[in-house]
Order: sequence, then structure tokens, then C-alpha cells
Amino acid sequence: MSHHTLLLGDTETPLARGMTALDTARRSSGAAALSAPRAVLAFADLRDDTRRSGPERLRTLAALSLTAAARQPSVRHLIFAVMLAPRHAGRFDRIASALGARLHSDLERDRGRDVEVTFLDVSDCTDVPGLTERLLDRCDDPAGLHGVVVLDWADIRERSIAYAARTEYL
Repeated sequence: MSHHTLLLGDTETPLARGMTALDTARRSSGAAALSAPRAVLAFADLRDDTRRSGPERLRTLAALSLTAAARQPSVRHLIFAVMLAPRHAGRFDRIASALGARLHSDLERDRGRDVEVTFLDVSDCTDVPGLTERLLDRCDDPAGLHGVVVLDWADIRERSIAYAARTEYL
């Protein structure tokens, strides 16, 4: 990982372990102070949330991510890794797309920066190293290609987020 990330949200969840371990190692080595963050990576475990509280928690996390990105001019990616209850998965695309569009346009309008916003439904993910690899790759992707991307684990299990995003847009 050439750039460090800002981690937010439910960072104690099993799927966040890979990123939190890297972040802890980076901080203990002092490397985090040497580089500016390239991405804000937010984890949200919404499996126990209700139809109302889940979207509200996601909006709150999005607002925190927006604030963090606004304070760090080096940030080029906002990435949300979300775990959902199966009963809420059908609404995720719509909610994430709307939130992503708002975050993207707010940063572009208020800060003059093109920041990629990626929402991932990782509810079906059991491969922590694979997810960590996909997240790290995404942090290093160039900005200005897609704007907002909403994917699930099946889309990225065998390929990069950037590749899956291109496939979605074709």
C-alpha cells in the first residue's frame, strides 16, 4: 500500500481486520505520519439494524467521511464496505447510489476535487485477505473515472473494483 487510509465506522468487524491490522502496523512504524491519506475507508455493519436505522447510520457515516475528506486534500477515494441483513439488500443499491452521488457532487462543488465514491455490499464475503487486497487496490486507483460505483462481493470476488466498475458501465 503506497498511501495510508483513514479508517472510520465499525472497524472491529471481522471483515475490517485486514485493514485495521495494516493501519496499526503502519502507525506503530511511524509511516502514517509521512504520507497523506489517499482514501477514507468506512466500514458499516448494518446486519442488526432496522429498515430505518440502517440507512440513517449509513448517512451518518457518509457525513463523517465527507468531513474527513474535506479536511484532507489528498483524499481521492471514499470507500464504504457495508454488511447488510438479507432483508435490506434490495434497497442498498438505491440508497448507496443516492448517497454516493451527493458525496461526489458535494466534494466537487465545495472543494473542487473529483473524488471516487465506492459502496460495496460485502455481506457475503468470507475472504478477509481478498477483500483487503481489493480495498488496497481501490485506494491506489486513479480518480475521475467513474464518480460513483455500487457493487457487491460477487462483482469483485475474482477481479478488481476498477474492473468491475468498468464492466458495470459498459
